[in-house]
Amino acid sequence: MNFIIFKTNFFDVYTPSNIYDKFYQEKKSNNPELYNFQDYNNYCYGYASLKSCKVNLSAIKFKNDNSKFLTNCLVIWVYEKDFKHYILGWYKNADVYNFLQRKLSYPSVGRDLYFNVKAKSKDCYLLPIENRTFNINVNFKEDNNFYIGDKNDSLYNEITNFINTYNKNFINVIISDEIKKTIENAPNNPYLLYKRGSIYLYNENNFLEALKYFNTALLFKDKLSKDEIIDVYYSKAMCLQFLNSFDSSLKYFEKVINHITYDINIIKNIIYLCIYTKDYNKAIIYCDKILNTENKTTENSVSLDEINCLKAECLLYLENCNLAKELLINIKNKTLSKELSTYCENIIEKIKA
Repeated sequence: MNFIIFKTNFFDVYTPSNIYDKFYQEKKSNNPELYNFQDYNNYCYGYASLKSCKVNLSAIKFKNDNSKFLTNCLVIWVYEKDFKHYILGWYKNADVYNFLQRKLSYPSVGRDLYFNVKAKSKDCYLLPIENRTFNINVNFKEDNNFYIGDKNDSLYNEITNFINTYNKNFINVIISDEIKKTIENAPNNPYLLYKRGSIYLYNENNFLEALKYFNTALLFKDKLSKDEIIDVYYSKAMCLQFLNSFDSSLKYFEKVINHITYDINIIKNIIYLCIYTKDYNKAIIYCDKILNTENKTTENSVSLDEINCLKAECLLYLENCNLAKELLINIKNKTLSKELSTYCENIIEKIKA
């Protein structure tokens, strides 16, 4: 097994200082290292500040910027103090990219991701500050802050022995472990639970705590009306969306829409979630649900044209270029929006090219 050691800056938790602040992207630090152990839709995206944004120094030739330098790799994150390097956490089974990667955020939620390393959040481990006491003797070459080795490297046994014998807690949050958590000694009153959960969600932006209250309310759903159950599902979907758990959020928004059949704003959100999670066929189904339900008027024509554009984008992702082009030409010729017309024209030109 290959392993790679990255030197990073020291932060307490390597997630936003207030993980529940839905606007932290604009208000908190812009240093991507701060988010190295944040669960972002079941993955952690690690950033290391590297010379020329490149990991490798070898003569390997890569076809494109998405090439992976290492796969199924053990990644160790260390910080320097008094000329010693201390382990603060690690990723298992990680992919290390040759070039810095960028992934755009979900619209209005989350943050743009800049990363060199990617691993499933369940394979990522962040030590509490008091347990970041194990130091390793690693020599980083020149001014590069990474070190690459394999199982024959003398450091390998030293590092893996520490990892395998560490039996204390970790402080990074894995959202999939939180989705069904409930509060202890809960009152047998779903109305109070829902009300308290709503306060955590909308007033305090404490989405994990809100999630527990909504989960607990659902334990007593035989006391709730259909509309109240739908409200809890919707609130739970919102919590998960703000926690960047988009796959899970989508499931609960669909639970809502399955109960009420139609709500254009919820369906629009579902479409964006489907696109972001690359379920393009499902996104098209929901686009059609809106297009087949709404009667086109002067007031909503541009909005419906935007839905058609989303459908065309999905068709392009699915490599159905002819149908996408036909749809874009129709929008371009009929839309009341100059911006949409120009957008369609640009995409059509790209398809031709």
